[in-house]
Amino acid sequence: MTEIPTSIARLAALEPSQIALVCVDFQNDFCHSGGKAGHGASSNAAAAERANAIAARFIARGAHVIYTKQELDPAQLTDKQRQFESPDGLCLVGSWGAELYLSPVEGAHVITKHRFDTWQSKKFTGLLDDLGIEGLVIAGLELRCCLLFAVMGADERGYRYTAPQDLISGVDAGNETYNMHVREYLRQVHDAPESVEAFLQAARL
Repeated sequence: MTEIPTSIARLAALEPSQIALVCVDFQNDFCHSGGKAGHGASSNAAAAERANAIAARFIARGAHVIYTKQELDPAQLTDKQRQFESPDGLCLVGSWGAELYLSPVEGAHVITKHRFDTWQSKKFTGLLDDLGIEGLVIAGLELRCCLLFAVMGADERGYRYTAPQDLISGVDAGNETYNMHVREYLRQVHDAPESVEAFLQAARL
């Protein structure tokens, strides 16, 4: 059997009830060909489909699933944040583009946030506390912001975590530039495996 990183082994040692799959911002504007990311979103759509399949497996084994949705609501932003946002930007509050690309699996939780970093949401952190979560499998997008902040926030707060490469993505235009560099950073610094199967097999999920 191939040796797995210590970080994944520690995560896999938890009970399923202590683990959550966090699906970060798999929304229409990022994933659908009719969304504002347009036809450059095929990588995001593929990651969303893989993550949703894994989500059903988590629920069936007694683990938890949390979907986050970023909504652009100028009323929720500071003056500094607002000056850089377009009034018709990605995932505008109340829009089709802000809706999840795929229906959440039954038994999952959905959290709405207003900035890139899901850890700024008290609803998100409160839900983790309420569920008794100790470990996270992080899926989602975009690699250079929302997904990256989710990983770094888990690290900073002392959670056991992993961000498998086959469950994370960024718009196609970045695949040869920033997406590639963020992926390598996650491999080198955060032990991100190429496939979620490395964790699933270790955890027997």
